[in-house]
Amino acid sequence: MKATMAPSEDIVKWQTSQIIKYLLEDEEEYHSRCLLDAGLEVDSITASNDDNFDPVQIADKLRSVADALNDDPRFQTALTDLKKAAANEAFEAAFSHSMETLCQTQVSQRAEVASEMQLIRASVAFGLYVIKSSPDLKFKVQSAMTAFLGRPSVVSWVTRQGGWDKVKDV
Repeated sequence: MKATMAPSEDIVKWQTSQIIKYLLEDEEEYHSRCLLDAGLEVDSITASNDDNFDPVQIADKLRSVADALNDDPRFQTALTDLKKAAANEAFEAAFSHSMETLCQTQVSQRAEVASEMQLIRASVAFGLYVIKSSPDLKFKVQSAMTAFLGRPSVVSWVTRQGGWDKVKDV
């Protein structure tokens, strides 16, 4: 049995940007990809030949996890604040603040879930919610999510888990 090494933090940051790219793809792109994947075997993008990193599979898993958080009424309040921030060019700071607030809700406060995983779940759910509500903010959300999930605490945690391909099963 071959031992797998945890990816470096630089690779995790690159993987994060790839996951977010697929996570935030347009509905049409997502449905086209799903149809293609259902009918054909498709090679995935990988950081190296040695790992199991598949940004499409991880993005799809995160999307399904995030759907459970979309019913939180605080999402609408956070979305309103984020739209105001987008006009003031303070989008990344507002996104981070919204994530910290959402992670303090009862929905996210479960002792069995690592705080980093709570941040990942909340940011994915909120990012998808914002894009569905305001598609014009897609590129700002993509940038903010990449920066947010690229925070040292999240990157270190993902690295300690063995990379994104291990986190998707947490």
